[in-house]
Amino acid sequence: MIQIAYTANVKRALPLLLTIIAAIFAGFSVAKSQAHSQMRKLLASQSTIDQLSGIEMLQHESFDSLASLLNPILVNNSVASRAAQNLLVKRAFQEDRIVDLQSLEIDRELYEAALWWNSEIDLTEHQIQFNFEPSPWVAKLLAWYPSTHNSTTYPDLISLPVRDRDGSVILTVLAINRIAPEKIKTLIQEWEKDYDLERQKAAVLLSMLRNLPFPNISTQNESLATLKRIITENNFQLAWRTLHRKNGTIDPDIALAAMIIDKDRFMPILIETAQKNLWEHPEHAVLLAKAFSSDISSQIPFKFLENKETREKWWTLFACGLLQEGG
Repeated sequence: MIQIAYTANVKRALPLLLTIIAAIFAGFSVAKSQAHSQMRKLLASQSTIDQLSGIEMLQHESFDSLASLLNPILVNNSVASRAAQNLLVKRAFQEDRIVDLQSLEIDRELYEAALWWNSEIDLTEHQIQFNFEPSPWVAKLLAWYPSTHNSTTYPDLISLPVRDRDGSVILTVLAINRIAPEKIKTLIQEWEKDYDLERQKAAVLLSMLRNLPFPNISTQNESLATLKRIITENNFQLAWRTLHRKNGTIDPDIALAAMIIDKDRFMPILIETAQKNLWEHPEHAVLLAKAFSSDISSQIPFKFLENKETREKWWTLFACGLLQEGG
């Protein structure tokens, strides 16, 4: 008797359950349809902000779907066009469709960079030739590149002036972090007591790079105080406001601080400012890329850094390599 009643209850509940399930699926379908309609509306808008919002909604679409939806935007020389191209290249790496980019309105340099990454990369290291004693700033660069000159050691770095030609300390900080990370804690304790402004700046940046306690430094110097605020407050907005010097070039030390607190947010800015030649000494930007994205930068041959024209190629390859990594 109990079994019969249970069966009858199940039979009565089954239609209701099926109705609920059908309603849920119908709701999902309607929501998906509405989202798709909204996305198309955003892409068709004349507003760059709307187009960027529409592109953001396409992050999980297939390559073929992206090619169809984004094709009208690709021809525009705009921020949205570049975002659309980047998404297409990223998906092409994921689906092994790089050659199919040729039929789309992809920037030629970006397409050639994608082809380069899709080919077999020669990782043979080429030494930098020296027939003379390198200057202090070049000696710091040798922490990153093989050369015919003796490798730079930690004692070498400590004996060299901390500041670079433009007054920044970025070369010293990145070289020490690369060559002797185990000595940084002790070095910070020494430099935080030093009256030399550049050594204090280096101590502040090194502490953040190594996630060490902040140096006990009191200062009235505006540039050092700004670095301290950026790092202690995790203040990306302050970094952005103080990034450019009065002459329009980038302050490398501020850029390093910005990269430390928010690498993902600052990396596109790093690439853009480097491509626009806004760095007084271009190797500063390159070393930031090498320090924070070594897997990508280490695969790009040094020959692309030998002059201004080839350096533009280096940055195009680097930016495209990040798309491949994101894939």
